[in-house]
Amino acid sequence: MDAAAHALADRAELITPSTNYRVATGVSQSLRTIAWEESYDAIKPRLVDDAYLDLCSDLRIPFGCQTNLIVEPDGLVGFALLRSQRNGATTTETRALFASVCSSAGAAVALQLGLEREGYKLVAGALEAMSIACFVLDRSMAVRGTSRAAEDLLANGTLMLVDGHVASPSPAVQRLLAKATNDVMTGRLAATSVAAPDPAGALTLKIHRLPAREWNMGFAPYAILIVNHPGADNAAHVALLRETYGLTVAEAEIAVMLRLGRARDAICAARAITRETLRSHLRSLFAKLGVKRETEAIHLLHTLLH
Repeated sequence: MDAAAHALADRAELITPSTNYRVATGVSQSLRTIAWEESYDAIKPRLVDDAYLDLCSDLRIPFGCQTNLIVEPDGLVGFALLRSQRNGATTTETRALFASVCSSAGAAVALQLGLEREGYKLVAGALEAMSIACFVLDRSMAVRGTSRAAEDLLANGTLMLVDGHVASPSPAVQRLLAKATNDVMTGRLAATSVAAPDPAGALTLKIHRLPAREWNMGFAPYAILIVNHPGADNAAHVALLRETYGLTVAEAEIAVMLRLGRARDAICAARAITRETLRSHLRSLFAKLGVKRETEAIHLLHTLLH
């Protein structure tokens, strides 16, 4: 199939067991067994619509056989022979020939998966060498690798794993983190960040989509989640604002987050405060800075802390 045909076949609504008889066969099939038209015919009446059947007709691939080369808890890798109307349904001889090459195909797939999965260790190891707290994520945004600093965040309860995914114990932060994770997973954003509370000050959780490879089997690292404190610069900015304008620690930290472009909901989540408490801090902050509006405060802070 050409690129356009692949794009049609890869649509999300056509690769579920309820719409695609080949996918339905794969998820119920034992390792290295061969399924063919007989299996497909048993499943087709249970499909929720004819969309995939119509696609097979358009692409002229109504017949074939398939097997599972690798079956694991997080997914499977299948191998299929597609045949056109002109070629006709598979025969006993066709299926025997197909079975004879499955072992070689399985070995090649196992090697490729090993190389892709080694990428999790390489990415986590490189960032660990720089003392960076990093979670390496797969296509479903589940954690497949961690640096030592990231493991420390899990151990002290700052973050946690829920069904293999990074989560926050704060419901407010978790809502923001879930949205940010979904935005990167679906390709809506290539990168985004979320602020989270921490005894040592607000943390920033940055999610980055890794560069896409021209070709892989879907098991290579997909994204990274890096966790860091605002850093020494922010600490210095807080100290400067407190000394210059007589701000409280809370007011100075909120001022720094405003300068960094944090939304009010994100600031509330990071500091574990209500919107009303934030409004109270902002009224005091604006008065001490000598401004009346948030935009004026942000402009002043950018000028002061450039």
